[in-house]
Amino acid sequence: MKTTRRLMIGGTLAAPLTARAQPRLIDKPVRFVVAYTAGGAADVTARTVAQRLTEKIGVPVVVENRPGGNTLIATQSVQRAPADGTSYLVVSLNFALNRVLIANLPYDPFGDFTAVGLMSSAPNILVVHPSFPARNVQEFVAELRKRPGEIAVAHTGVGTITHLAGELLYDMSDTRVNLIAYGGSAPAHSDLLAGRVSAMFDSSSIQHIADGRLRALGITGAQRLAILPDVPTIAEQGFPGYEASSWYGLVARHGTSPEIIRQVSAEVQGIMRLQDVRELLGQRAYIPGDTTAEQFDAFMRHEAQRWTDLVRKRNIRADV
Repeated sequence: MKTTRRLMIGGTLAAPLTARAQPRLIDKPVRFVVAYTAGGAADVTARTVAQRLTEKIGVPVVVENRPGGNTLIATQSVQRAPADGTSYLVVSLNFALNRVLIANLPYDPFGDFTAVGLMSSAPNILVVHPSFPARNVQEFVAELRKRPGEIAVAHTGVGTITHLAGELLYDMSDTRVNLIAYGGSAPAHSDLLAGRVSAMFDSSSIQHIADGRLRALGITGAQRLAILPDVPTIAEQGFPGYEASSWYGLVARHGTSPEIIRQVSAEVQGIMRLQDVRELLGQRAYIPGDTTAEQFDAFMRHEAQRWTDLVRKRNIRADV
């Protein structure tokens, strides 16, 4: 007899329903809490996974956008939620890095939360408004040197990769900019498209580049993107060793049943292997993740350590 795979709260996978088996199944929506506004890379990835996960576990998986507070609003929402497998935080680099950015951080990323899995990663793209004179990274740096501290560059929050990808280049080129923080990619794009800011390091600008509304100067990853083969990496343009990529994963509150963590992690892995998901994310230059919970935990720890030296060198602190 064919049975439906379902998720349990505080238990194991459901057995066939009989008079003896009365498993406690999830009977309310699951939340994916995103610390950024709708429309950005984190949100798009979360919604892609949530739709497929709804089909797999038989209960609604809803995406809840809670931007602000350098991701603390979203993080504490999940931190304070019951550890029953119904609330998950969509995390990126600054989730783990906030411990060196924020004094008296009200959460421990590796003590208060449990890794579930990596959903996607993507190199960022240095993009500029078409009116900006630079057509490559060297020309961009030259403009920064002409007007030190004046050129407005958007990012999605202190400690995000959209911020640190820039800081890495400014450090390597000994330049300064006027940093403008936004609550997510969508509002940053609005100002960039309108010319109110000049540039941004971003992983969700592919369509704007294709439409000619933004100009791509360089790829922050180690390799060029198949979707933008003529855009060289920043490392290729005079900055060897430069590399910075976005990533988005899921964590749950510590104390969530290990069985639930394993089940959700396995389901997410399966979703990221689906051909339609890979194609959908590929159109945006996102790379589907494929990790166990343990592998994602190790990955986050490595990323946090990797960026800590730059944060300390640049004396970067979050204002929350």
